Amino acid sequence: MNWNIVQEVACYHVNKTGYVLAATLMLFVLPVASAQYASDGFNLDTIRHDAVVGGVYVDGGHGVGTSPYTEVFEDVPPDLLFTYLYVGVKGGTKEATGWVSVVFNGHDLGTISLAGLNDTNPDVYCSGNGEYWIHYDVAKYAGGGNDNTVTIGTGGKIDGRVKGAALVAVYSDSAETSKEYWVCEGNINLNYRTEHDSETVSFERMFGSFDDIKSATLHTMYLSGNEDVNDTLSFNDHLIAVDAADGGCIGNGAYVWRDLCFDLDSWDVTRYIQPQNSMTYNRQIDGYLQPVGAVLIVEHNEMVPASSSESAESMPGLPLESTPGFESLFTIITIILSTIVVKKL
Repeated sequence: MNWNIVQEVACYHVNKTGYVLAATLMLFVLPVASAQYASDGFNLDTIRHDAVVGGVYVDGGHGVGTSPYTEVFEDVPPDLLFTYLYVGVKGGTKEATGWVSVVFNGHDLGTISLAGLNDTNPDVYCSGNGEYWIHYDVAKYAGGGNDNTVTIGTGGKIDGRVKGAALVAVYSDSAETSKEYWVCEGNINLNYRTEHDSETVSFERMFGSFDDIKSATLHTMYLSGNEDVNDTLSFNDHLIAVDAADGGCIGNGAYVWRDLCFDLDSWDVTRYIQPQNSMTYNRQIDGYLQPVGAVLIVEHNEMVPASSSESAESMPGLPLESTPGFESLFTIITIILSTIVVKKL
């Protein structure tokens, strides 16, 4: 028997198997490109969890309006570390297609195609009958003061009305206390058609001390909901609101109605806070209930360390959590190392 030939054949098969294994590994670790549409929507994921000496600004627009739609965000603090803009657009049906274009503080953020069932944009959450919630990173263009302005245009075969806009910004202020925060986004479609009645959102475990908490505030954003319908909001199994998504807010001491259900509210949850927290939305008899965002802010008496060696203050505009649709650096390194190892088999 010619052992050289046997050795060559064996090496060939080992190498061939190695490449197959490498290809298989890549399929498992790489995110599969899929449409950013789901009938029952997307649960809220934490896209940023960190701490800051300063605070978190959360504010939302006036509700539904036709294109072009303008919103001015007032009293934005200076020394912004990162800023996210959110835009809600009504598609009308999940089959209709169209587009949205956004200008923020005079900077064109581009035009995004809205494709309903076939939507693949990583910054777009589409659910139900074509209800869109769209994420923009506007850290480069946001500033303190009263002149943060967004202008939204829509077109195509979609309904095209803008359901609302919201701004979330973390800022530094040495005169304030240390705050730990969680920013969550998604597009939950609680609805009677599929009997999707409730959804629980979990926040990552607190890394600050549970013994020195001064206060805790929860902000919630809804794209759809109805006034005088008893949907509920619970925090750590404690009921904190009935008819939470009532399409309104308190402005200048008076109740303000936001047309067609866009809703942004804040809740004091200090008495219910735990080292690890969750909240539950239940539509009850509300036909459609669409939570799209939540921000939890825990104020500490003592300084809370940032979640990484390089804090958000040193990298403004760069989220510590991955944004939707993008691979983590860990995944890329894993692929490279796996390929090198396989080739050496």
